[in-house]
Amino acid sequence: MAYELLTEIFFGSRVNQNNVVTVNYFVRKISNMVKTNENNSYRRGQELLDQGLYRDAIAQFDQAIAEQPDSWKALNSKGFALQKLSRYTEAVECFDKALEKNPQSVEIINNKGVTLSMRGLYKDAIAQFDQAVAIDPTSLEALNGKAIALQHMYLYKEALDVLEKAMQIDPKHVQTLLSIAVTLQKLKQFDRAISFFKKVLSFDKSNIKAWNGVGVTYQLMGDNNSALKCFTKILNINNREIQAWISIGFVYQKMLKFSDALKCYKKAQMINEGRYHHKLYDGLASCLTKLSEFDQAVEIYKQIFNTEEGKKKWDAQRSIKFVGKLKRKKATGTLPDLVPPEA
Repeated sequence: MAYELLTEIFFGSRVNQNNVVTVNYFVRKISNMVKTNENNSYRRGQELLDQGLYRDAIAQFDQAIAEQPDSWKALNSKGFALQKLSRYTEAVECFDKALEKNPQSVEIINNKGVTLSMRGLYKDAIAQFDQAVAIDPTSLEALNGKAIALQHMYLYKEALDVLEKAMQIDPKHVQTLLSIAVTLQKLKQFDRAISFFKKVLSFDKSNIKAWNGVGVTYQLMGDNNSALKCFTKILNINNREIQAWISIGFVYQKMLKFSDALKCYKKAQMINEGRYHHKLYDGLASCLTKLSEFDQAVEIYKQIFNTEEGKKKWDAQRSIKFVGKLKRKKATGTLPDLVPPEA
């Protein structure tokens, strides 16, 4: 029937042996045009994704999906972009659709697992990572994802067992070494944690995650000055690294230097061009609370509440209520000083 319709369009007549070859040519031509458009939309989406322009990337992936509904790659990438926007439920829906097209894709399964973990659904996430490992026992992404979910469940020894399996596959895998270091950090084995972060730095002296990890470990040990040196090292590598400014702000808060902390958070906010960033917003709202800027703090917590899903959302809701109580106490003169007077 399709051939007959195309023949009538091009020749004004029904199928015959002379024109069927020409019809086949146009069918292939149209198919290739659709595929090229889909590839162009997908490629533009990937470029935007790499630039952190997630909403623009989603628009391109939607176009690619409209042109090629079976494109599991576009569905997977759209899910990843939605994850970056903290739209976890929508992201999982995209990954599920992609898995309908390609049910054995370890990449999609891992992406779904990471998203569920970010949503706070750790047991569901672990089920996904186990499925990925069943398909590919050497999937370091799946093993690391499972270990991180176990960390969030406070099952640190179990996480180390999983990471030991990952080490057997590749003893120099950077993410595995970082995951081990973080787990040791949680177990308060600080010297061992630093040793694993330094292993990463022995491969890559400019690894920002490793420097940040060492800094956080020093901070947990109560050595704020050494922590600041590590975070400053990151800024020497890249002075626009948002996480470093956030980490420095957090240390200043621990040192009760809230005005200095606020400057760091504002710097990170400027670099991020006002885009949402959970750690930044959470730190900024906490700092503003300490400075008794309650209305500003509440507005930021509301942005977190309206953006996030799961635990982070409800943590923001509790913070809004807490800051509201502080504001009422201040109004009645019953609020003690949140910031101690300078010596």
